[in-house]
Amino acid sequence: MTTTTTTTTTTAIGVDPHPASYTAAALDASTGKVLDAVTVENDREGHERLLSWAGAFPGRRWAVEGAANPFVSAFAGRLLAEGEPVTDVPPSLTSQYRSKRGRKKNDEVDAINAARASLANPELPGYDPGPHQEELKLLSRTRDRLAVELKAKRMALKAQPEGSPVRCALERVAACLAEEVKALDALLAELVEEVEPEVLEVQGVGPVLGATILAEVGDVSRFPSADRFASYCGGSPVDRSSGKKTKGRVGVNPGGNRRMNRVLHLIGRVRLRLDPRSKALFSRKRAEGKTLREAWRVLKTYIARELYRTLKALKEGRDLAPIAA
Repeated sequence: MTTTTTTTTTTAIGVDPHPASYTAAALDASTGKVLDAVTVENDREGHERLLSWAGAFPGRRWAVEGAANPFVSAFAGRLLAEGEPVTDVPPSLTSQYRSKRGRKKNDEVDAINAARASLANPELPGYDPGPHQEELKLLSRTRDRLAVELKAKRMALKAQPEGSPVRCALERVAACLAEEVKALDALLAELVEEVEPEVLEVQGVGPVLGATILAEVGDVSRFPSADRFASYCGGSPVDRSSGKKTKGRVGVNPGGNRRMNRVLHLIGRVRLRLDPRSKALFSRKRAEGKTLREAWRVLKTYIARELYRTLKALKEGRDLAPIAA
């Protein structure tokens, strides 16, 4: 399945999806002018109404916020099946656009911002779920949510005296959460072994991170270059120049896929303990005067590029090779 098209995009249709409804906004691709907006129910009839409405805009490209979310992925898949190009817009990116414009959050504003984000960031990948991707994404995201809850319950335990009813209740909940996280870890490990076990050969990547990578990346060929992939992961540099004092300065990219950005951070922590190349790169950048955050940005970009080349090699059936710092 492909998300590319030879038709020039003349209209961007942003979609802000929710479990109960979808709000869509059509923008002129050349001027950014809002042409129309509509809200429909998230059901078969609503989907038909949305497609009928979109038919008035030839040369359209859909910009769906969080296209892989369970309550919109089926609709996004239908668009692809019908030959409609779809861009997956990270929610963090629409949030940035809303903050810059100082506008309150509502569904139409988010739909407009999704369309604007896709027009301003042509490097955003098309939505193209690979085999097992939806299952991996649902399981890995559920596992991470439960792990966060488990950590919170364990922290809450420290404030309760031994034997108190509240402590006993928290202990039971924490034990249950720990069992569920353990079970999901085992299931994710099995899926990674089935889908792409070689991803575990990347230093710092275990079954949980491997599952996250496979879930969030999908078909790596949808990224035309390592730099586009790094941008998707939130690891690419962002210009922070402001006047003469900070001219040429770059900083951390706040956009991109937050789960992949976390993957880069966790891999980086392992690399800084065990990998001489990563430690040398990080130390060199700090010695050059870069701040801690800037040095981390460089390391994340390096890791993202290595991940991209690794995933490309796996897809093309080539042997894995180390990437020089």
